[in-house]
Amino acid sequence: MFEEDKDEIRESILKKTIRFFKYNKLALIFIIVIFFQSGIALFGSKGLMTRLKLESEKKQYEKMLNDELKKTDSLKLEIKELNTSDRKIEKVAREKYGMTKDGEKIIKIKVDSTK
Repeated sequence: MFEEDKDEIRESILKKTIRFFKYNKLALIFIIVIFFQSGIALFGSKGLMTRLKLESEKKQYEKMLNDELKKTDSLKLEIKELNTSDRKIEKVAREKYGMTKDGEKIIKIKVDSTK
């Protein structure tokens, strides 16, 4: 019985809606135009979805820029240390280029990484 009432209400609402748009074509055209404009505003080439995508890319590029600026500052500091400190030059020469002082011996230890 309750289901029958729900079906009658749905049919009544549907009939009223169809009758409204049948006699008010201007309202139907207005609703279609609004719906179409909303679609363009959301998904068009300058729409909301494109803007959100571009803002996401912008944040990603800003993060990359900040990382590169930090790296640049670190390299500038290392250059300054290399220009002012003999110990830093010696450390880089030993670690990076394998240089030694006269009379020193290099002992290489191989570590088994399979264990």
